[in-house]
Amino acid sequence: MNLKYFVIKGKKKYCSIYVRFWDSKRIDQKTKTGISTQYNEWSASKQRIKIKPDSVNTDELNNKLDKLERHIYDTYNLDYNNKTFISQTWLKNTVENFFGRVSSDNEFYKIYFVDWVEKFVATAHKRISNGKPIKINTVKNYTSTLSKLQDFENHQKRKYRFEDINLDFHRDFVFFCQDTHKLNNNSIGNLINRIKTFCRNIETEGLPINPQYKHSDFSIPKNETFDIYLNEKEIELIHKHDFTNNDKLDNTRDLFIIGLVTGLRVSDFLRIKKENIIDKVINITTEKTNQNLTIPIHPYFNEILKKRNGSYPRMISQAKFNKYIKEVCKAVGIKEKTFGSKRDEVTKNKTEGYYQKWELVSSHICRRSFATNLYLAGIDVGIIRRATGHTTEKSFINYVKASQDEHIKKINDYWNKK
Repeated sequence: MNLKYFVIKGKKKYCSIYVRFWDSKRIDQKTKTGISTQYNEWSASKQRIKIKPDSVNTDELNNKLDKLERHIYDTYNLDYNNKTFISQTWLKNTVENFFGRVSSDNEFYKIYFVDWVEKFVATAHKRISNGKPIKINTVKNYTSTLSKLQDFENHQKRKYRFEDINLDFHRDFVFFCQDTHKLNNNSIGNLINRIKTFCRNIETEGLPINPQYKHSDFSIPKNETFDIYLNEKEIELIHKHDFTNNDKLDNTRDLFIIGLVTGLRVSDFLRIKKENIIDKVINITTEKTNQNLTIPIHPYFNEILKKRNGSYPRMISQAKFNKYIKEVCKAVGIKEKTFGSKRDEVTKNKTEGYYQKWELVSSHICRRSFATNLYLAGIDVGIIRRATGHTTEKSFINYVKASQDEHIKKINDYWNKK
């Protein structure tokens, strides 16, 4: 393999510096580097720009030529030995990739971060995860992250290249989300997590993403969450409440109870069918994680099926379910003041404070209540995890919620038994 830099004298004051690269009969190509110099300042023997006392950027330009030379050799070694096709424009493309140049607007995604994310989001519905297409909610999350990145670039009045995704970018983006969009740390953490996902995919594609995205300071900020759950007495109140005169809430209540006693995600328990009920257990493959779970049927579940002559409650959308279960809890009287976070209908951001408990209820309380109540009852964590699908004990323990009073009672009960 051979490489040579040279200039061709012309009528203009500045001459383009060319690079020629050849290897036996396999390749012999030349192209402009994009760097220029005056003809009398070029050293043909050293193949570099001459150093003069009044030189300003000469060292930097020569350093670029050094790095470009190494880049060409390394790229050719990889491409040739990996049986990559060496096209007639291989050298030109290699030089452009080194300098982060593109030949048309359609190739901006090769150097600009947000342009790459736009292309990624546009094709996200075609991507496969665990053998299945990416979930609609995941695509929505990618889209919302893209929107925040676009807002950020407009606010900063600049376009970020791959090499700009560093710790300074992280600091500025986090501040922008806190100061301009008034997001809490958990929401910002979700955005940073997706940005890191984008960076990993960019790296996989062999594009020059800044490695600082892997730094420990490129962190995912989090706040302690104040999630609530329903205890056994509250669940019993909901189950026994008479909604005979309100079919909407009666149907929602039955779905709610099924969620509370199965520990399934709302996307799973809303689609249970007769074929999922085998003898005295529920067998279902989860939509999010593709896990096959077997869950014993709770007596409340049996009562609901018996009341409905073996039929499952009528299906409703997740949005309606989240809305109606608040009405159910309010009607039942679950109104004690509880600290938590509530989403503002105008800003769509969550605000922490003391609210009546029914205001804080959402579909995820089903799964959380199931896990917490079994944990407080002393059921072995490994057994509960088989029902919830948590892969590690740490993730399960972080998931469980219990009040300070309940922890005190549990410890006292243990001591009294001793």
